Amino acid sequence: SSNSSRIGVKGSHKVSDSLTAVYQMEFGVNVDSNSGLGGRNTFAGLAGGFGTIVFGKHDTPMKALGNKVALDWGTTQLGGARHIRSVKDGGAGFDMRANNVIGYINSFGPVNVFAAYVTDHGILPQTTSAASENNDTDAMSVSLGLGNGKPYYVGVAYEQHNIANLGSESESAIRLGGTYKIGAVKLAGLYQQTTDVGFVDGNERTVMGLGAALKMGKNTLKAQYYVADDLETNAGATANSGGDLIMVGVDHKLSKMTDIYAQYTMLSDDGSGAFAKLGGNGHGESITAENGGEASGLSLGLRVKF
Repeated sequence: SSNSSRIGVKGSHKVSDSLTAVYQMEFGVNVDSNSGLGGRNTFAGLAGGFGTIVFGKHDTPMKALGNKVALDWGTTQLGGARHIRSVKDGGAGFDMRANNVIGYINSFGPVNVFAAYVTDHGILPQTTSAASENNDTDAMSVSLGLGNGKPYYVGVAYEQHNIANLGSESESAIRLGGTYKIGAVKLAGLYQQTTDVGFVDGNERTVMGLGAALKMGKNTLKAQYYVADDLETNAGATANSGGDLIMVGVDHKLSKMTDIYAQYTMLSDDGSGAFAKLGGNGHGESITAENGGEASGLSLGLRVKF
């Protein structure tokens, strides 16, 4: 399984004493199936005393916050938190890597700001004729973060997706997350609330997650648990529509560039099928449980960074 293998180039060029051009081109490499390259964060931009502005394809601030507090290498391992937190419920989900992004990144003292406007998210097919296209299928995402994880990090993000269909609601989410280190122990937590999800008035879902990691020399023992409550509608809760995930594993650092790991994950779906797929989000291979069942897997892996 090729788990988010990637290659790319990034750099900067000084335009003047106060202005720098920045760029990145990154592509996923699916070496397992030999199917070629896939687009990842790719952008050009300008940096200076005002901060950094980027244009192109980029993870939203909401997604970046979720990855920052998860313990699964940005979901590339089998027990990725995205299996629970990014359920779409008929919409786009809130772990987007969007096209058409205008992003702004800056720090104001200890506070980090990341804001993005998406001119056309492409979630649902829309008319794009000159007479009707008015950036109605846009999105916005913003996050505020405090700290660098040494010893703490806490962040909040808000994201909204709009569509042009009359009578449809905009879907939105708020995500809170944080980490704290106490000696060799790292604690992590996440809370997420979606509103009018799937562009339907009253559709809401709550997701929560907790994680802990213990560093012992070159080994890091870790575990995380994420749970999604039943989908709430204007008619009440939809029975058996939630799910949960538990992951336990160990990472071993062979060198600065090379890690090996072992991980066991179990994903439970209460019956709706929304949480039945284990793997596939970053982790290449996947398995789908029957509705109301469980999917589990043992993953042994190697990661080389260069």
